[in-house]
Amino acid sequence: MSSKIIALALLMLALSLSACGYHLRGVTALNPVYAKVFVQGMSESDPVYQQLQYLFQNTQSQLVRDPKRATATLVIDKNQVIQRVAVVTPQASVQQYELYQQIKYHIELPDGRSTEPQTLGRALNYNYDPVGVLASTGNQQQIAQELAQSLAQLLFYRLSAPISAAKPKDAAQGASEAVQP
Repeated sequence: MSSKIIALALLMLALSLSACGYHLRGVTALNPVYAKVFVQGMSESDPVYQQLQYLFQNTQSQLVRDPKRATATLVIDKNQVIQRVAVVTPQASVQQYELYQQIKYHIELPDGRSTEPQTLGRALNYNYDPVGVLASTGNQQQIAQELAQSLAQLLFYRLSAPISAAKPKDAAQGASEAVQP
């Protein structure tokens, strides 16, 4: 009787482990407008661009280097990283900094339509130790990388939503056309 209980317990354990939530990643399908995306206003060495490149690897779309081949242009109007003091000790020394990164962008399509400018922003704090400046610098670099990864993911997910783009002359009149997948 005990061997049946042990077998049942092992079966339950195996079933619970197989249902832990792990799934193979599938191919993400973006709007066909984004089949070939050119990023303007951001260097390929920028951590946000590198993260976007990584995210595009698992899609049916791709980032292109030649704007003439692009089916859409992601125009980065502003990519700003600001370091601000977050926490000050009673002795007036900085204990924590905040890194804030903001990206303002819009999409341009080959037929002259473009989206309204949109803004993404994210802030993360990190501890500062004046004695361990090298450690604090490494901490700042890690936080900057996390910010870039987070903003690239937000930007990528926004690209998966339907876009509303208007021609420049129609934009002044307020008319817009939705681009459907």
